[in-house]
Formats: sequence, C-alpha cells, structure tokens
Amino acid sequence: MKPLICFDLDGTLTPFSTWEAFNARLGISPEDDFRLFSLYKEGNLDYKAWMMELVRLYKENSAVTKSDIEATADDMALRSDAQAAVDAAKAKGYHVIIISGGIDVMVRALAARLGIGEWFASNKAVFNENNELVDIEDSGHEREAKLLMLKEFCLKNDYALSEVITVADGGNDTEVFKITKGVLLGNNKELLPLAWKQIQNLSELEALL
Repeated sequence: MKPLICFDLDGTLTPFSTWEAFNARLGISPEDDFRLFSLYKEGNLDYKAWMMELVRLYKENSAVTKSDIEATADDMALRSDAQAAVDAAKAKGYHVIIISGGIDVMVRALAARLGIGEWFASNKAVFNENNELVDIEDSGHEREAKLLMLKEFCLKNDYALSEVITVADGGNDTEVFKITKGVLLGNNKELLPLAWKQIQNLSELEALL
C-alpha cells in the first residue's frame, strides 16, 4: 500500500486563505470579514453562528451561485511551489489527499487544478434549485473536524495515523499534528512544538519523503 501524505489547503498549497478570497469575491468587505473572524477567535461567536452570519451577508449583497464560487477557485493563486511538491510526492509513491477547513466547492476545484483526486472539506455549500447558495453546513470547529476526517479516511483505508505525513501551516491542524508526522510550513507557534519537521518552502518537502 502506498504511504499517505495529507496536505492542508489554505496557506499551504495556496498563499492566501480561500475564505478571504471567497468572501471578497462575494461582496463582504475586509472590515466585516475581520470583525466576524475576531468575534469568533475571541470566543464571542461560535462556529455555527459565524457561518450563518456569512451566509446572511452573502444573500444581502446579491444571489451567490455555485458558478460564482467555482470562478473564485479558478481565479485563486496557488503557491508557486505547490504543484511541484504534489508531483514529487506522487513520484515517490505517496497517496496524496487534501483535508481542508474550507468550503467543499472551492476545495474540489483547487484539488482538481493540482491533480489531487481525493479531498475533504469541513464545510459544505448548500444550493437551491437555481444553484444559489442558501446555507453552509459545517462540521464544527475546524480542528476537530479535520482530525475526524483524517481518522475516518485512515480507518477506511487501513492507514496507521502515526505513519501519515501531514503538511500544514496553521493552528487548525494542531490536533492532526498530535497523532501524525506533522511537517510545519512556516513558523506557526502552535504547531511548532508538535511538528515532526519544519520547512520554509514546499520545495524542501521532497527531501523528507
């Protein structure tokens, strides 16, 4: 069986947050975006309420369609070294997946651009008969959701979590790093004590595989 490598998406394979790009494209101002994120981070807004407020703002600005979201993903930049890192992992015999705290429609589109066939997202966009966004179904806090998705995948495919390599840059992968070989991209202070290895560029990853 091929060894498994799991990539985070936002800030790891993309230079910026897919949420920021999505919100900006769909009419949410940087001020509102930062205000809501701050309320969530400070514990004054739970994850579900945060998602509900985002959906309300989307509808208030205009009807948001599935095509709008896909166009946002198509326009979003990938890290300059992302494709080479994915290709190098495949060449070394790794099974490559993405587990993201983003929205499924965007994660699917970005995974396809990278040639990654299996991906998982902790948020699902819900559309009506006109393909207009009506809700976002979340799986709870991204840290726990990402851990659960990885555990379920490994159980289904008979992978030992302790042997899985995970590559990420941010705090929503702390729980995942606790039980895998976590490769920290960058200098996140929460992940650093939990990391198996640390890199500053994805081009350094190949030497670890």
